[in-house]
Amino acid sequence: MVAWTIETVRLVRSGDAGKGRTLQGDCSGCHGETGDVDTPDVPNLAGQERLYIFKQLQDYKSASRSSPIMGEAVATLSDRDMADLAAFYAGQKPSHAGGAGRRPDRAISDLVSLGDGARLIPACDACHGRRGAGNPGFYGMPGLRNQKEADLSYQLTTFRSGERGNDVYRVMRDISKQLTDAEIASLAAYYSGATGKPAGGPREK
Repeated sequence: MVAWTIETVRLVRSGDAGKGRTLQGDCSGCHGETGDVDTPDVPNLAGQERLYIFKQLQDYKSASRSSPIMGEAVATLSDRDMADLAAFYAGQKPSHAGGAGRRPDRAISDLVSLGDGARLIPACDACHGRRGAGNPGFYGMPGLRNQKEADLSYQLTTFRSGERGNDVYRVMRDISKQLTDAEIASLAAYYSGATGKPAGGPREK
């Protein structure tokens, strides 16, 4: 996993978006030319925190986050390449500006803004920013606004099962273990800005 040294943070923040654009050709098959596609289980990269994108690329390369497709895609990327790609995607504007537009019920609203002390669940806002808008002060923390409902459900579910384990200090694994299927579905619907009833439960994969 990434060690957030001053040198690493400087490297990521010095990423060249122009060079990143020239590198993203191989990525566009899945993520589109700007990192924003309609595919339900492909995360939106456009406008995502650059430190988060860099961390995930690093984790895929080190295999601390598992994906045969992404593992192969990042195998030849250098740290500088990753910083440039992160700068490119972070600078793109999402094609839709919904995001956290749905009014959650009181229980989900409390999880988002207050957390649940009885279950040792901190507020989602504390790490991911108000209404999932992102939190640049927390290195490598993603924004959740405008992300896909199906993918958010899947990520929470895999954190809960331990299938995904590249979260720092096991924070997301420990939190997600306390969440019910209904809470995961409702949180995913809220952050995606979905309207109507949330999906019946996390997708399987």
